[in-house]
Amino acid sequence: MKSFYYAVSGLLYALRKEYNLRLHAGSAAAVCIAGLFLHISAMEWMLVIMCMVAVIAAELINTALEILCDHVTPEQHPSIKMVKDIAAAAVLVVSTGAAIVGAMIFIPKLF
Repeated sequence: MKSFYYAVSGLLYALRKEYNLRLHAGSAAAVCIAGLFLHISAMEWMLVIMCMVAVIAAELINTALEILCDHVTPEQHPSIKMVKDIAAAAVLVVSTGAAIVGAMIFIPKLF
């Protein structure tokens, strides 16, 4: 039970402190509204939910790595910069994939 509390606490902290996570969460809410409005199928819902979860999880991991890196050394360091850049790239890759899946699902429903 404590681990669930810690996980929720971490999620709430990240939502309060991280603009990008709030942006992804808002986008997920908008996608859910669009899915309801456009009556996407159960299989499409599964894909959309998996994409939303992957993007938010990637952003949470990126946030955790950034906090850890800042704790290790607050100064600029080439290796720390690379860790942060690679973690951000992971979010970019997952987000791009999610956008492609979303486009494949939603664009045909609009026409």
